[in-house]
Amino acid sequence: MKYFVDDDHWDVLGYVEELKKILPRFNKETLNFLKRHSFHDGKVVSLTVLNQENGITKDPTTIKMIIEQYEEGAGMFEIQWLNVRKFLMDFDITRNVYGNKPNEIVFGGRKGIDEWGYDEILPLSKRKLQHEIILHSQTKILIHCSDIKIRKVKT
Repeated sequence: MKYFVDDDHWDVLGYVEELKKILPRFNKETLNFLKRHSFHDGKVVSLTVLNQENGITKDPTTIKMIIEQYEEGAGMFEIQWLNVRKFLMDFDITRNVYGNKPNEIVFGGRKGIDEWGYDEILPLSKRKLQHEIILHSQTKILIHCSDIKIRKVKT
């Protein structure tokens, strides 16, 4: 993370300025979501990796995630990362512990990968983006892709 380093080092204004520069890259629905909302505290319902290899398409991998928004009545959203070139996820339930009880896993591990904490979308180049996500379980997700699409799938 460049702007959300840890709880004591957040540069929200710097990130907002950086995000403004890349907003024109996104479709209208994604742009509107990124300007007004976030997935913070949203429940990760599913994560799917699709390898749509056909021998012709460059970077045929797509990742999809369904998130149930935390806000009352906000509904379910799908986020898609298209033309993925890099995908890293380091889920380890034993890291999801209470600060004052370092050997006790939060909720006994019943929340799995847990909820969305915070994230940054940054430009890698004129064509590629980097999306870094930290979940409440301390799971880190890193995706390099050509596009990100967010759409509402259920109310």
